[in-house]
Amino acid sequence: MRVLLVDDHQLLVEGLSSMLDAHGIAVVGVAGDGRAAVAQALALEPDLILMDLRMPVCDGLTATRLIKAQRPAIKIVILTTSAEDQDLFAAIQSGASGYLLKSISGKAFIEALHGLEEGAPPFSPGLAARLLAEF
Repeated sequence: MRVLLVDDHQLLVEGLSSMLDAHGIAVVGVAGDGRAAVAQALALEPDLILMDLRMPVCDGLTATRLIKAQRPAIKIVILTTSAEDQDLFAAIQSGASGYLLKSISGKAFIEALHGLEEGAPPFSPGLAARLLAEF
């Protein structure tokens, strides 16, 4: 799996990159804002983008919509601190394939990504039920 990491917190990006690499998942690019994410996604065509919601220049929801409009096959999983229903619902409506909270354990995170490869959309505990109740 080829992954693009999109987050404006360098320490988080470095930690995620190391974790993914240790589990045989290739990080092919990094972006610190949504505008850079769109450019990287179009140039690199990763299998998966791990996208933060709140970033400078262009937020994650806008970037998700722009990327999905041009490269619908790219899977985008939101990785955020926000457990707010409005963010969850907006992310799915924007084309995200999943929604994980940054409070997730490393083991559960890697399992969620492997599940995505097998067709299971990744959601942090409790979020899938809230999504189903809304839609």
